[in-house]
Amino acid sequence: ELARAMGRDRSIVSRQLRPLTELGLVERSDEGRHHLGWRLFTIAAKAGDQRLLLLAPPVMRRLTQLVRERCHLSIRRGNDVFTILSESPQRAVEAIGWVGRTSPVNCTSSGRALLFDHSDEEIRTLYGEGFVPGPGPKAPADVDDLIKRVGEARGRGFAVVDGEFDGDLCAVGAPVRDVHGRIVAVLNISAPAHRFRDRTASAGNHVVQAATHLSRSLSSPPSSRDDHPKET
Repeated sequence: ELARAMGRDRSIVSRQLRPLTELGLVERSDEGRHHLGWRLFTIAAKAGDQRLLLLAPPVMRRLTQLVRERCHLSIRRGNDVFTILSESPQRAVEAIGWVGRTSPVNCTSSGRALLFDHSDEEIRTLYGEGFVPGPGPKAPADVDDLIKRVGEARGRGFAVVDGEFDGDLCAVGAPVRDVHGRIVAVLNISAPAHRFRDRTASAGNHVVQAATHLSRSLSSPPSSRDDHPKET
């Protein structure tokens, strides 16, 4: 289809796409279709909102110090959650190793929080007839189940998943909004269920506070203090 749209020979287009695929700028599906790759998406994300990447690290660092578990900053890419930054209790904020990692929207706390502003019909449209349950034993069975869980999370103010993406993983997440109130990203904390399950309520409140602080920072006029936003 791409070769036809470009009016070029298929073999020539295929050769031109090969180095782009190797660089992660283009991805090839099992059916042979090409689409934009994770690396190009990351470059676009970074160029599109430098303030988010600038203001998030101190907030994430503080959140990690409070909860003592790994924190992630992610955005939505279709039906997937795309991680931009990660902060561990031991290491500084890092993009290497996590940038480009994706996970399903329907069975992760990040994905669920990213759907807070979606209506039931919009969620149905997002999946169409292609809903695939998550790999965890407690993942939503279908779109109706997902819609119910999104509503419960929305009412709570943060999403909680336990055994949905991974049977041994528990996580909480809350949305980050821009100056217009639109959800642009999500902060989440994930950890082994055996040590985190009993702390999801308190951790969820911390995540909400951190996401709210980051949202307010994004809504404030840029200033020289953006390099070192207040950590509260």
